[in-house]
Amino acid sequence: MPMRTRAHPLTLIAALVGLVYLADDRRAIAQANDPAVGSWMLNYGKSVFNPENTLQRRTATFEGTPDGFKHIQLTLLANGSTSRVEYTVKFDGKDHPIAGSALDTVAVTRIDANTVERTGKVGGKIVETATRTVSADGKTLTIITKGNLDGTEYSSTQVYEKQS
Repeated sequence: MPMRTRAHPLTLIAALVGLVYLADDRRAIAQANDPAVGSWMLNYGKSVFNPENTLQRRTATFEGTPDGFKHIQLTLLANGSTSRVEYTVKFDGKDHPIAGSALDTVAVTRIDANTVERTGKVGGKIVETATRTVSADGKTLTIITKGNLDGTEYSSTQVYEKQS
């Protein structure tokens, strides 16, 4: 009859720790390969806003984080004023605070390697959805937004070009 051997408890612990580090490494690699990471400039001529707006220039910057990303959007309006929207989220579908926006919170989920869906809430109620997609060549970012804030419907298809 064959003799059974049991693994030493420390060997099992070391194997589990190794799996945790491997999972963390894969997550970090996935974020480093996020095609949205970088700086993007809005191509106003290729974008559509409903209703029309007075923005003159908009940039969007995405920085990778271990479980998600940080997004900073800077907008220059026709009257010379600027706005800054900023948030840091995880790909966990949970609400995270947003600054500089009419929204209170945003939540994101990854649809595929190039696509992320974001929902925005006010007072705990979803009022906006946005889908962010990076083109296969990594040069174009499109954000399609639909919402209804205080009874006013709005939508946009924003087309950005990669800057860095």
